[in-house]
Amino acid sequence: MPDFTIITPVLNQVQHIEKCILSVLEQSGDVQYIIIDGGSTDGTVDVIRKYEKRVSYWVSEPDSGQSDAINKGLKLANGTFFNWLNADDQLTPNALINVLEVASEETQVVVGKCEHIDENENQIAVGGARIWDSVEATLGNYSMGQPSVFYKTSLIKELNGLNENLHYCMDMDLWFRFLITNGQGSISEIDETLSRFLVHSDSKSVASANDMRDEKYGIFRALFKQFQVPIILESFLSNYQIPNVNESIYVSNMDQEVLLANFCWHLLLEAYEKGEMEKCTALHKIVTRGNRLTAGEKVMWRTRLLYKKLRVR
Repeated sequence: MPDFTIITPVLNQVQHIEKCILSVLEQSGDVQYIIIDGGSTDGTVDVIRKYEKRVSYWVSEPDSGQSDAINKGLKLANGTFFNWLNADDQLTPNALINVLEVASEETQVVVGKCEHIDENENQIAVGGARIWDSVEATLGNYSMGQPSVFYKTSLIKELNGLNENLHYCMDMDLWFRFLITNGQGSISEIDETLSRFLVHSDSKSVASANDMRDEKYGIFRALFKQFQVPIILESFLSNYQIPNVNESIYVSNMDQEVLLANFCWHLLLEAYEKGEMEKCTALHKIVTRGNRLTAGEKVMWRTRLLYKKLRVR
């Protein structure tokens, strides 16, 4: 059994695909590398053919999108750990060895750092999925560096792979389903940068930023549907349609106040920056009910909001 199955879904990415392929082929360790091309016509297939003797499996045929392509590869996956690497992403040198070094027998997911770079390979930021002190806090403070999140392949198959109804936030949905179903006790974190995420004008996260935001908050709306949420939050979420997700999995015995407090913290910051003081006050009440703020921070925010109100008057 290989240590890893890495899947690259691709469509017309001739300018990026070679770096992606080489970043996988140059890894140490036993890797099953699968490339699922959606019928490229720009020369991508020629690049794949250049390396086909070193690739475990590849195909070029029409598909229904990125999630469908990844699930096609997942059916063939037999590595211990699984991840997908989009054509404009790269693994860092020794990434897979670093994953194996931190994983124990109990590990179901390994989470590392993801470096965001521009087209000149200059670093923009380093981030990734952050594990907080509870599932509720991790969900509410959602962040993701998908190319640096490695799941046990057997686990992904148990979760039925990716949701093919999602086109932007399939990684978010998978992360949520994992956390709600399994908790976070089996996650191993590593402080190494495992991947590089290319930010460019044609990438989904840039070209379709509004659609991605809609899908993201639609997923949050599905998560919060089990709760009686405050009016201010319901008003915000009503702007987003719930996508076709498995809502039965999204229902869990979670601490509502902790979950909402962590989620609304980010809305509070945004409202404060915009000077929307009534909205700030309503969101502040939600945040202070949970454990997102320390006692000192609660005092600071009360003072901050009072000062802003007095200045407006």
